[in-house]
Formats: sequence, C-alpha cells, structure tokens
Amino acid sequence: MRMLALATKVVGDYGKVLARVAPDVYGLPESLLPHPKPAIREAIVSLLEQLGPDQVEIKEGLRRGYVYLAQFVSDHEAEIVSRGQASINGMGGDTASAEPAMRIINRIKLDMERAVEEMGAYP
Repeated sequence: MRMLALATKVVGDYGKVLARVAPDVYGLPESLLPHPKPAIREAIVSLLEQLGPDQVEIKEGLRRGYVYLAQFVSDHEAEIVSRGQASINGMGGDTASAEPAMRIINRIKLDMERAVEEMGAYP
C-alpha cells in the first residue's frame, strides 16, 4: 500500500509539471521534472497495473503521460533544441544548432513511438 501511495505522489507531482508546459514543445529540460524519469515511468506502470478496466479515462491519462515523458531530455539537449528551433523558424537562434536539434527531435519521436508500444501492454 505504501508503494501505491508513493507512486500516486510521484505521478501527481509529474502531472503538475505537465500542466505548466506547452504540449507542442519538443525537448523540454529534464530539470523541470520533480523526479527522475525512471521513477516516473515506474510509478505510472505501477498505477496502471492497479487500475481496473472501468477506469478508462485515468488509464488513458497515465498512458499519455508515460509517452510524453520522452519529451524531457537533458538540459543541454533542451538548449540545443531551443536554439535550433529558433533558427529553423527564422527567429534568430544558432544555425549550427539546427541539424543537431533535428537529430534530438527525431530521437524524441522514436522514444515516443517506443513508449506507445510499451503502453500497448496496459489497455
């Protein structure tokens, strides 16, 4: 029961962060996270395993949060993505960061796809 309470707290803390970030931004800094990514993943899976089939909306929110966790990258990579996106969008930035930023974004997309596949085990 204590583990379930801890998982609920970890996921709740993560939910507060998600409420403050823009949903369409790639490469958010990991320093925004209240707990390490592996701890958040574990907590989400733990809660998914405890929920019954009738709690569809809660489960869907947890699955989305699990997938969205891939958006969080090291602070250094987040800075590269931010500079690269500014350059790509013609808003200044560092043109040398555009290609590394795209590589990071592509990795994020792959990580999100993997996370979607992993969540297939928790209908």
